[in-house]
Amino acid sequence: MKRPVLCWVILFVLGEVTIRYGSVWCIGAVAAGLLIIITFGKNSYIRSNKRWLYIGMLFFALGGAAYGYEQYKQQICTVEDGTMLSFCGTITDVEERTTGKRYQVAVRRLGQIRIRYRIWIECEEECSIGCCLEGEGIVKNFETASNPGGFDERNYQLGKGNIFVLQQVKLYKMDSQMYSVKAALYTVRDHIARIYAQLFSETDASLAGAMVLGNRTNLDADVKQLYQRNGIAHLIAISGLHIAMLGGTLYQMLRKWSGSYPVAAGIGVIFILLYGMMAGLAGATLRAVVMLIVSIGADITGRKYDSLTAIATAMLLMLLVQPYQLNQASFLLSFGAVIGIAVVQPAFRERFPNLPKMLDGLFVSISVQLVLLPIMLYFFYEISVYSVLLNLIVVPLMSILLFFLIITAILGSVSPTLGVVTAFPAKGIFACYQFLCRCSERIPGHTICTGRPDGIWILGYYLLLTVAVWLGYRQRYQMQTMFLCFLVSLFGWFYLPGPLRICMFDVGQGDGIFLKMPSRENVLIDGGSSSVKKVGTYVLKNGIKYYGGAKLDYVFVSHSDSDHYSGIAELLEEPTVTIRHLVMPAITNPDEAYQQLVAKAKQRGSVICYMKAGDQLKIGEVSFLCMNPDKKAYEDKNQGSMVLYMQYRKFTALFTGDMDAEVETHLLSKLPPQITILKVAHHGSATATSEEFLQTISFQTALVSVGEKNRYGHPAQEVMERLRQYCKRIYLTKDAGGITIDSDGEQYQIHTVK
Repeated sequence: MKRPVLCWVILFVLGEVTIRYGSVWCIGAVAAGLLIIITFGKNSYIRSNKRWLYIGMLFFALGGAAYGYEQYKQQICTVEDGTMLSFCGTITDVEERTTGKRYQVAVRRLGQIRIRYRIWIECEEECSIGCCLEGEGIVKNFETASNPGGFDERNYQLGKGNIFVLQQVKLYKMDSQMYSVKAALYTVRDHIARIYAQLFSETDASLAGAMVLGNRTNLDADVKQLYQRNGIAHLIAISGLHIAMLGGTLYQMLRKWSGSYPVAAGIGVIFILLYGMMAGLAGATLRAVVMLIVSIGADITGRKYDSLTAIATAMLLMLLVQPYQLNQASFLLSFGAVIGIAVVQPAFRERFPNLPKMLDGLFVSISVQLVLLPIMLYFFYEISVYSVLLNLIVVPLMSILLFFLIITAILGSVSPTLGVVTAFPAKGIFACYQFLCRCSERIPGHTICTGRPDGIWILGYYLLLTVAVWLGYRQRYQMQTMFLCFLVSLFGWFYLPGPLRICMFDVGQGDGIFLKMPSRENVLIDGGSSSVKKVGTYVLKNGIKYYGGAKLDYVFVSHSDSDHYSGIAELLEEPTVTIRHLVMPAITNPDEAYQQLVAKAKQRGSVICYMKAGDQLKIGEVSFLCMNPDKKAYEDKNQGSMVLYMQYRKFTALFTGDMDAEVETHLLSKLPPQITILKVAHHGSATATSEEFLQTISFQTALVSVGEKNRYGHPAQEVMERLRQYCKRIYLTKDAGGITIDSDGEQYQIHTVK
């Protein structure tokens, strides 16, 4: 059987996926079916490969068991926030944070449960790696995503084997270090980080620490996003390039100097493992370490190195240690990149055998991007069009940059003056990277934002890519070209007419409603919060990109309270988001906040529109009728709130801003008697949603945008009682998270994040 390890790993992954999306019964049924087929099958292939097939079935069951066991451990370790919990374990890592140090502990006991897992602890005592601890602290669970496109810290930490944080830890016992090697490596890492901090600017030092030491904790957020937007974020993760340059070069040098393969291999492997441990052995680092060790093993045994077998070996080891890594973007991107190089790039060379070797770099870059495309869209919702060309420049420079960073760390330890000399070229390359990224972003069409693709699209893409690569190896070029055309045509999926989509984001105490028109235009009604910091950056921007809305065609601002516009003001400063039209309420006494928002929008090139009662805007089949304000002055800004009545065929919605009961009374004679969706005014305040209003207007579903434990006491108890009397379906963002409604104009479905 050719490449048995690869086949086993595929079955192992399928076992994990079966448990994740199915159940124990599902994997049991599949395993039983496979067992029957293998045992009683009469096919010649089955009969001649029974041993390998039995092993494959075992790996399928093992994958399901590994993932299921992680789920079991997670369930028995589930503890509510605020619970006092004791623990016993050993410190395995230290994380520097702006609020102080945080220690990762491999626990042997949590409360009365004896289990092996990892947690983070925060304590006043100074600890070091290898210390054995006993103590207790207050449980703080990791945050889950409450909005479409939001960061799910819990899922991220589970992928790294961490279940929660213990805060305000009191230690009963702290023994001396046990793992002196790892403690020594941490000391070395800390020493190198201090050298970089002395010789580089804060931004460059954080980049150097990420590239050489694997420490991304203090990485500048703006630079990180800049690298991500331009498709070169892989440079700030220790991967194959770093490991090959350090470990591979050392092994080759030792082999020539010593003349002994075993000696060179032994020293090389030890060095690689130590460097990997210092860098954290996470994600791409561990994958690269395992693959290089497999390569050295093949070299000293006289066997041919097979990249697919090395990839499979690394994947199997990583998933056995932590099955939840299968959900992680870093894991999928790392393995996707090497699969592109190992599988897709040779197919390009088969297709174009006579092209010069100097174009191999282009083939590699294209191959990697083809494999990573669905992963990038799934996790980041957009792609950089010019990243293929940009990588042709930055990747070769990376080898030079790493050389100078390593030399700087060595010479800087001897003399700061020598370190300054060798740091100078590295500073130049850092500046070059930022310059190239900025230039790339100025080119029209730099980014395509499609939103998150669904599972069917991803499956179809990879099936077509697999067929195209297979035809390339078979040298059936005409059919391969046809399949590549089908592959490209998949992008048309994102631009086909769809349903009307309304998403009320969970912005805490505030409002933020995104609408995706059936004709693909993007609309935002309000966007602000008084309780969530940087709501535009972390909630609105990610949410609208999740739905493919990097360009907002219309942004409505109901009134100039900060909890309705603060996020919009942030979006106007965000270079990756475009607001074409800013629609403001037509009032004669705008305040300073109103005028500043309009001025900022004009600076960004947005067209300013004003709406008053009776004005209408049509976007395809969807119409927006303004019900309030009349064009006059208002002493109370809430009374001047823009109220919009939206209609799409038989589906209707009323967006009320912060209107009060007086405005409601004024609108009663103008509103239709039946409304599908009511956005409850003023976050459920007692000043609105009167008995008279609810008696007059019939509605099916009520949405309340409100923050958890807000200082205003919203929603008011009497308002909720009135709503329950007149409406069966009531959704609050503080409980449901982001609320999404899809409608074809006749029927509608509601989905919530929580």
